[in-house]
Amino acid sequence: MEAEISASVADRSDSRVRNSGKLAIAAILILGALIIFAATALGLAAPFYPYLDIINHFRLPILLSTGGLFIVAWFARIRSLTVPVAIIAGINMVLAAAPLAYLPSSAPQASLRIATFNVWVGNKDLEGVLDFIKQSGADIVVLQEVDARLEAQLVPALLTIYPSVTSCARRNCGLVLLSKTPSLKAGYSDRTRHEPPLIWATFSSARGKAFTVTGLHLAYPFQPDWQVSQARFLGERFRNVTGTQILVGDFNLTPFSWKLNRLIAETELRRHATFGATWPSHKFAPLVLLDNLLATPDVKSAAASYGRSGYGSDHRPMIFDVAFD
Repeated sequence: MEAEISASVADRSDSRVRNSGKLAIAAILILGALIIFAATALGLAAPFYPYLDIINHFRLPILLSTGGLFIVAWFARIRSLTVPVAIIAGINMVLAAAPLAYLPSSAPQASLRIATFNVWVGNKDLEGVLDFIKQSGADIVVLQEVDARLEAQLVPALLTIYPSVTSCARRNCGLVLLSKTPSLKAGYSDRTRHEPPLIWATFSSARGKAFTVTGLHLAYPFQPDWQVSQARFLGERFRNVTGTQILVGDFNLTPFSWKLNRLIAETELRRHATFGATWPSHKFAPLVLLDNLLATPDVKSAAASYGRSGYGSDHRPMIFDVAFD
């Protein structure tokens, strides 16, 4: 009898422990679901409050976190939470998939390689930057955050490979465009609150097709009003432009950003990278894709690849292989 009583007491104790553990898991899941739901809802308000677009940059981490909550709820057998968590996950899946509507056509082989790299104005590993550029095999290279110091140390070391240079590094622009072949015409414009710094050059392809490459560097994510104005300027500039156009550089906007998707919708440009990450690469594993290439629909994508972290910058460089119709 005493043994039976002891066993009964032990069973009740184990049951209380299991219930307490389940309640603790449920509380954590509810808190996590509420945070993710709030973040998702706030991100949807970005068209009205541009600062909230920062949340949308982290769409993929939010989606992965929601998936993790669902898995925990499922295996913990907390069925009352699996449905609402699944709904939140579904909403984020739709939002993550929406940018796929703006993908370019694919090409089996590239006819042009373009590299973009925000080298960071305080970069000390210039040998690493030079090694990347020399080994990239790029026909055209667009660099951001280049000041007079970086220009003086980088450009002369690359002239044998890239004899054609357009630079506004010594102005309120900070961009350099390097090319293996001479441009037909080139220019640049400085940064203002309403216009991002731009650098551009028009080239002729092997088939005689003229195309223009424009390098840019939009305002930082914590300057949302500047970003809105600068994205609007780009929309107006490229909505009515004719000919083959390629925009490449540091957009400071991810593929899930409301501002970037509005720009693409207005101009009918196509985005050549979606899933990946280029920032931050100097302290942590990159989380978001801030660097990209947009182009007119006649520019097809053969590949988009990422350089390694490091090279003295907080951004990873990117290489785009494209082909023309």
